[in-house]
Amino acid sequence: MCIKAGENELDSVKALMSMSLKAIVADALEADLDEIEDTSYLADDLHMDEQGKAVLEALIAEYFDGFEIDVATTPTFGQLQQEVVLNEFRDLGDHSDMAA
Repeated sequence: MCIKAGENELDSVKALMSMSLKAIVADALEADLDEIEDTSYLADDLHMDEQGKAVLEALIAEYFDGFEIDVATTPTFGQLQQEVVLNEFRDLGDHSDMAA
């Protein structure tokens, strides 16, 4: 099976990462995948509490190469998604076009 999203392989990889991150957020915050939008606030819309924050940070580190992030500094899913994707591609040069 081949998955293609976007115009090139990099776009496809970013889309897969975004889907994975959405599943991680849903799992950590016990949210429905369908209610997670780029504009969803982790605390207000998805009801992230301190326990959910800790679980989310641990899962992000586990699934994204040990990446440590304070999710309190990324209030929306879209901002969190951008930070995680940018981190994964930090060694590829210019990141100006890396926003997912």
